[in-house]
Amino acid sequence: MNLNGLKYFLEVAKCKSIRRASERQHVAASAISRQISALEHELDCVLLDRRSDGVSLTEAGERLWAHGLKIEAQLQLVQSDIDDLRALHRGVIRITTVEGITENFLPDILTEFNQLYPDVTFEITVSSRDEAVDALDRYEADIGFVYDFSNHHAIETTAHCHQPLMAFVPPDHPLSDGRAMKLAELLTHSHVLPDDSFGISQLVKRVAKKEKVVVSPCVRSNLLNFLRNYALRNQAVMFVPLQGVYSEVINGILVPVNLQCAAFAHRRLSIARRRQRALSPATELFAAFAEDRFTHWEDLDAEALLAAQQKWWTEPVLR
Repeated sequence: MNLNGLKYFLEVAKCKSIRRASERQHVAASAISRQISALEHELDCVLLDRRSDGVSLTEAGERLWAHGLKIEAQLQLVQSDIDDLRALHRGVIRITTVEGITENFLPDILTEFNQLYPDVTFEITVSSRDEAVDALDRYEADIGFVYDFSNHHAIETTAHCHQPLMAFVPPDHPLSDGRAMKLAELLTHSHVLPDDSFGISQLVKRVAKKEKVVVSPCVRSNLLNFLRNYALRNQAVMFVPLQGVYSEVINGILVPVNLQCAAFAHRRLSIARRRQRALSPATELFAAFAEDRFTHWEDLDAEALLAAQQKWWTEPVLR
């Protein structure tokens, strides 16, 4: 239905005059008349009896008047909701994210944001990097957190946080002493990996291929949590950013390996979105808020890593 035509029809019905409706709406009477005529054509009925002293509603006009008032009220509610979104009073933000930041980083940022904007809600989907990019491409998520983002025709990144890929072992593992280790030697030890949709596995295999090393994980999974539990029980090496095992590291349950691998050191976490997509004000604000917290979490990672090295590493550290 032509909403402009309905709007002018309701005004004319209230005023019982096209001229008075024109004055109230600050629109030419001829324009109002054309809009109502178009509405009559669309509905295939006559809505107004036009007379020299004004207008009256036909039976069809009376029925449209009754329904139109309800429609007008609903439109006002829609406008009110949109105004609330602009004011950031409410809204839903759909986030797709890799698992590596779901232990501390993302829950803490959401908590801080909700303290400022308690009526903004979140829908979080945890997935691999490739799945997260696909969700953004299909408009199934508003923004995403992904590691090692590579070029995609429909996706762009707006902020980056330094998150190197690291290797971790249980405290009683031989490599927990901080001895310097190359990837080729590390992969001779029992290790676990996520499946190939994860950037972790793609990076490990890419570097191993350059070094002509075979990657043979004893266990593969699409859940980092499962891999961590398995590695702890079976003295296996786990590859993950520090945020993926942050609590385990600060509590001495896992220990960082002194892995010497430049390709792993340059890894980063990015905020991603679909190109040329207009996001809600709440989503834009949250993305900026998360970006502002990146430096804080980089500092926390550095503190946790240094404390673990000082506690567990007995070998000289090679930089």
